[in-house]
Amino acid sequence: MDTIHRMMRAQVDAWIAREQDNNSSLIYSVLTSIQRAAKLRPPQVEAIEVYLWIKFVGKNQKLSHMVKTGLLHNTDHEYRDTFAADNYIAHFLSQFFTGNGLRNLQQALVKDPCGEQTDWRRFVDELLHDYAYPNYLFSLPMGAGKTYLMACFIYLDLYFAKILKDDPRFARNFVVFAPHAAKTAILPSLRTIKDFNPEWILPPADARALKQTITFEILDSLSSKRRDKLHGNNPNLEKVNRLKQSKDFGLVFITNAEKVVLEKISDADQAVLAAQQSGQDDMTRAQADLVKTNELRERLALIPHLGVLLDEVHHAYKSNGGGEKKLRQAVGVLNQHNNVNAVIGFSGTPYAKTKITVASQPIKLNQIQDIVYNYPLNIGIGKFLKTPIVKSAAVAEGAFLENALSEFFTDYDREYANGTVGKIAFYCPSIAQLNEEILPVIQQWYAKHRPGKEAEIFRYYSKSNGKDKDAAKKYALPKDSLSIFNNLDKPHARQRVILLVAVGKEGWDCRSLTAVVLPRQKTSKNFVLQTTCRCLREVTDAANERALIYLSSDNYQTLDAELRENYRLQISDITDPKQQGIPVQVRKPRLGKLAYKQIKTQYKIAKTTQPDIVAVLAKFAMADIKKKHAYDPAAVQSEVGKDGLVKETSADYDSHGNQTRADVSYRDFLRQLSAATYGFINESELTCKYDAQLRKAHRQIAAELEWLALHPNLKLADIIKHIVSGFMQRVEYAKDVITEDTEIQLLEWEGGAHTGARIPAFTANEVMNKLMPKMAPENVAGNRGYIAHPEYMEEDFFSASDNCDPQDISYNYTPYKMDSAFEQVALAAMLKLTALKDLELYFNGYKDQQLQSFWIQTPHGRYTPDFLILKRQNGVKYTRAQTTAIDKILIIETKGKVYNTPEFQAKAEFVKGEFLRHNPNFTYQCFVDAGNNDFGAHLTELTTAIAALNNGE
Repeated sequence: MDTIHRMMRAQVDAWIAREQDNNSSLIYSVLTSIQRAAKLRPPQVEAIEVYLWIKFVGKNQKLSHMVKTGLLHNTDHEYRDTFAADNYIAHFLSQFFTGNGLRNLQQALVKDPCGEQTDWRRFVDELLHDYAYPNYLFSLPMGAGKTYLMACFIYLDLYFAKILKDDPRFARNFVVFAPHAAKTAILPSLRTIKDFNPEWILPPADARALKQTITFEILDSLSSKRRDKLHGNNPNLEKVNRLKQSKDFGLVFITNAEKVVLEKISDADQAVLAAQQSGQDDMTRAQADLVKTNELRERLALIPHLGVLLDEVHHAYKSNGGGEKKLRQAVGVLNQHNNVNAVIGFSGTPYAKTKITVASQPIKLNQIQDIVYNYPLNIGIGKFLKTPIVKSAAVAEGAFLENALSEFFTDYDREYANGTVGKIAFYCPSIAQLNEEILPVIQQWYAKHRPGKEAEIFRYYSKSNGKDKDAAKKYALPKDSLSIFNNLDKPHARQRVILLVAVGKEGWDCRSLTAVVLPRQKTSKNFVLQTTCRCLREVTDAANERALIYLSSDNYQTLDAELRENYRLQISDITDPKQQGIPVQVRKPRLGKLAYKQIKTQYKIAKTTQPDIVAVLAKFAMADIKKKHAYDPAAVQSEVGKDGLVKETSADYDSHGNQTRADVSYRDFLRQLSAATYGFINESELTCKYDAQLRKAHRQIAAELEWLALHPNLKLADIIKHIVSGFMQRVEYAKDVITEDTEIQLLEWEGGAHTGARIPAFTANEVMNKLMPKMAPENVAGNRGYIAHPEYMEEDFFSASDNCDPQDISYNYTPYKMDSAFEQVALAAMLKLTALKDLELYFNGYKDQQLQSFWIQTPHGRYTPDFLILKRQNGVKYTRAQTTAIDKILIIETKGKVYNTPEFQAKAEFVKGEFLRHNPNFTYQCFVDAGNNDFGAHLTELTTAIAALNNGE
């Protein structure tokens, strides 16, 4: 399914690139903090980038609104010339229809682009789940760090809410929902949100301040329908009331959905509510419990600026013919006063079968459509997920169980570096079958192979109200079972064989689980997909960890089918982590050495001048400052600037307690001056040396405090800094330019012709990377694709009958992975230029530690240009037999309009000036796209530069 996250990612990447080059932006501060800490996994960082784009560019709007207003507009699709440029809905739906093979709807859209016959606007609303609040889904597999990602979003909203006061984009309080209390492992795992260190994503000082501000509260105390010693009190309600009385910022409540929404509102319940509203107080205990539940949800609904986070959010979406899920009902309850800022969902299994009708044609959807970020399961294999070995067996159940145990203890019995031991989980069909059919076989196997260690066998299941009710009573668990289950991943836990019924499917964070067995012939699809992934979480190093998935032949086929349907994967894609990129084919090894000079600039102190502080202070005049920073007092309100002034001044009051005037004492004035010098001059020294001058300055400032209080841009602290600037030494610097001889093996891969390197074919969001030669997605994956058979690329792209490089001037390796469509268009155009027939053109822009690219050090950071055009001595081109020295180099940069930032321009200016001055055998051309990926507009200029290169200019 082609989903909106594919269209959003291109917008996000361009925006993030601009913000990374803008060191004065708030986003730059966050991105720099993340890079500095280096604690987050790639999917967490990418999800944060999407989240920031939604908040700052998308302005926290509904996805449907983003589509309608063109925020996700992309003209790079097949029918881009069919619709008006500003018909954003048509462009969006065209991509959706063509991407999902809905040809009839695509034709209907072409015939009716303005929606005169079909209400396309309404269809977009339905497709993207038109809730009463902004709703976004982040899809990450288990082990990617969804819980800590929740914490990241909470801290980021609070960080920006503190800086951008009253900005409606950011939440100030939060409710985190687990889907259902029966999911016993989910709520405990959510508790770890409070353990997150915000210094991983924020500047340290801001992170520490927020850590002290935020309050986490778990609302899991005693069910509201439980009769206990609290005599009708609701401890969850008491927690909320207590916290709301003391603060209205940084509250985070973590709870289950049914703590907020009622299981059912019967006629009797309605009577109870009516009795409460009429003031009757003769209610029964059950009636009182019902009222308590309503009080809790009402109180939570009154919390202002509320962000809602939903774990395992696929539970909140409708299925075919089904009603609204309880998790979504709970959100509706919280939003009854329109206090919900946004709802952010998280899921590792983002599928929910739904059906939408448009133009009389039903569309069946397998994936949830408001996914804004998706990190596929297979990309995490070997990075933060164990590599699974999936096996199937078509044998009798007893032999199936024994074989699974034997294989686990033979090949997967290990103790991890953190002290935990590997475990194997059996997901059993029912409590009765667990105890009467499965457990006896396991006990017999233990008696034969691990005698005396039967204590390693552990059973766990929750109470059952269905057909297993009698079995649950008959085979009741010991009282400490829940505690043991919640601590299975601790080093002291020695249980090895875990027998489960109806638990451990979602949210069970047991990293030392090393094997999963489904001892049943066939089970539900979702169950197979979710349970088999439970054993994949990394313990200490996923690259060196394996997991066993043992299935019946039917369940093996179910797993493969579900991977294909929901993730476009097959079992081989998750069992072989190497099948995630196209093996690099080195076509032209050893291009030769490239020698050049790197330029470094050093500054030395040439002269230091000590100012005459007495003379500086004597010149101070508030009249000059007022003249320079004049403003219209009638245009500003009296509150402007007052906040900052109050913190820096004291006040006089009359006998009635009314403030008469603001004042700043001379002592405070000296203290602030000393602080502004960072201890360079203390208060005593200021008094001894400059008392008369400072008192004169103080009198001038005190006389203008009212003027200063009204000033929209100036504060007392600014006046203090102005005075202190006159105290500081004047330093003059001398500039030294140092050249450093550098030599690299140009574009040489580690390992030579057999590098072992792989070019990623798809991004983590399932979008195909921009590769050259251009490839169709269906030719990349699959048994006959380039991932499995990279040698086919030579036949398909460089044959005598169809050669994408007929002059043989490029492609020292294949494929090239590029950053932009403009780079692709530029390369395709340059390969056709006859002016290049005696030269060589290579792509230099791919950034990989295994490839020695050409780069230039600038005062503004390292710069790696896109292409190099080489001229060798005596006009000889590259051959494998000999390598002729490189004589002249033309550097080619292709820059998309949005990436042509001031920071890049500064790098380019350094190259055109300082670098070329010290490297006369280099020339440089930069071509900036006007926004339509048209490289043809630059061909004349490029041809002129090539002619100069050939002529030795």
